Amino acid sequence: MSNLVRVFAPALLSAVAVAQTWTLPLDPRATFLRTNGDTATSPLVLDLGAMGITPGSCLRVGTTGAFRHINGGPDNYYNLVGVFSGSNTLLPSNVQARVPAAIAAGPAFASGGTYVGNLPMDIPQDFFCSRNLWDESLMVRVPAGATFLFLGVHDSLYNDNVDPNGDFAAVVTLLPTSPLPGTGEHVELRTAVASTPTAFPELHATTAGAAMIAELRYPVGFADGSLYVFLGDTVTSGNLPFELLPNLWTPNLFVLQAGLLPSTAAWSATWSMAAPAGLSGVTLVVQGGALVSTARNGLYVTTNAHRFVL
Repeated sequence: MSNLVRVFAPALLSAVAVAQTWTLPLDPRATFLRTNGDTATSPLVLDLGAMGITPGSCLRVGTTGAFRHINGGPDNYYNLVGVFSGSNTLLPSNVQARVPAAIAAGPAFASGGTYVGNLPMDIPQDFFCSRNLWDESLMVRVPAGATFLFLGVHDSLYNDNVDPNGDFAAVVTLLPTSPLPGTGEHVELRTAVASTPTAFPELHATTAGAAMIAELRYPVGFADGSLYVFLGDTVTSGNLPFELLPNLWTPNLFVLQAGLLPSTAAWSATWSMAAPAGLSGVTLVVQGGALVSTARNGLYVTTNAHRFVL
């Protein structure tokens, strides 16, 4: 194993495993990306097995606190990128693909070049978890074969990144397993009955006339201008819908609402309707999705599907 890698061992994680949330101090110069003429440091490398996290698990990954991104600038900048891997191997910092067993997951994006020399630093498998001025976390599914998660800061130059008050940290939460999982990329769904929508629970009991509410969120961007949809379908209560395509749980593709993802942060779209009378024993399935050119499957991204039991 490279001496640049810091692996969080089972002994370190066991004290917090019960809470299912880990807050891990992070040097704002930490990265698994290529650097050149820089003083970057080693990324966090999380042993997923030691944390009780397996492929198919749903995680919320993000940051808390902030750091100073420019010499003399304010201590209010945040970002975090991650990449899953089948091993904890990290190659030297002058190598572009430093994580040789990297596994694609999460919302894809393209990196530019290093500040010094403009050397290519992009790797196709990584994803943003926290993006300055956008959201500080997102949901992502652990891909098949992943045993480690590398976390670090995305930058072209790390020399001037400092954390004066030492409050910057990565936060990883193991979420409930969804029976109707999405692709875990650019969009997230929250739902509720006559209240503020939340990511969990995903199953709601409702009565005739009550407002069924769904909210689609776009945490970190990178799919601006893509077509988004709220999709709906119905099943007999107690049954699950079948997958029309991988992670697509509304096989009849009834479009409840559609639009375009914007280039603005903190965006959300809301769909709602009153639960109809006379449909006892029917469950409405609602799922968000978008047609994204950089989707891991090459075509679409989807949220976890949520259900309203009438």
